[in-house]
Amino acid sequence: MSSIGPAEHRKLAIDANNATWEFLDREPASLTAHEIEEMMRRAYAAAYHWARAENATVVNEIRASWLIAKAWIHQSRGDLALSVSDRCIELCLANNVKDFDLAYVYEAKARSLACIGDVEGAREAKKFALSVEVVDEEDRKLVEADLAKGPWFGLN
Repeated sequence: MSSIGPAEHRKLAIDANNATWEFLDREPASLTAHEIEEMMRRAYAAAYHWARAENATVVNEIRASWLIAKAWIHQSRGDLALSVSDRCIELCLANNVKDFDLAYVYEAKARSLACIGDVEGAREAKKFALSVEVVDEEDRKLVEADLAKGPWFGLN
């Protein structure tokens, strides 16, 4: 049994999540094999700790899984990212999670599909991500800016 309590898990989840962006903010080609492995460890560690964190919600689970999908996409592994993004969508729909989070899980699905060469599916998922109503104007701008950036694996 773990001696780490829920409050510590929450802190570790946040730390692991934020540390994953050290790699996601870099060009994929610039990452060494060791850095790719470390990125994945951090993404999965964030999910592990969120599952045990104080006051964690389904939104935390969705965001942690989205981060894992994002890390797989960063390695051009759309095949692995797609199953994770589909699970995120299922969690959103089953728990009535909309807005910002729904837009981002469809962003992950779109990139996953583009990565594996499903251009039509990717276009449809990206279009859906852009159509999701994001109430907060700053969040909406963030979603639109992120969807405008690559990698899109050849999808225009």
